[in-house]
Amino acid sequence: LLVSGGHNMAVLTRGVGKHTILGSTIDDSIGEAFDKTARLLGITKVPGGPHLERLAKDGDPKAHQLPKPLAKTRDKVLQEGCDYSFSGLKTAVRTLVERELPNAKSALLSE
Repeated sequence: LLVSGGHNMAVLTRGVGKHTILGSTIDDSIGEAFDKTARLLGITKVPGGPHLERLAKDGDPKAHQLPKPLAKTRDKVLQEGCDYSFSGLKTAVRTLVERELPNAKSALLSE
């Protein structure tokens, strides 16, 4: 599994130079989703992802229902590959922040 700010892939490696890409992001990277979420929460340090992770460690993972990033077609996981999408997660987080934090809308409008 390769995960960095801009690259997200599930790769099967059978040996040196023998790689099969099983899936990757079809839209936004996880780094973009983390950074945008950090900005929505008012985290000004760049990159925001590490600061967001520290905050998440103290959070309740069951407090809110958020979508899983697996890409779906007609309510079925894609039959071929293991592609995933973070755009739905970004939208769900934005909606949650707008609902839960009173000043979120003004921050969103300034983007």
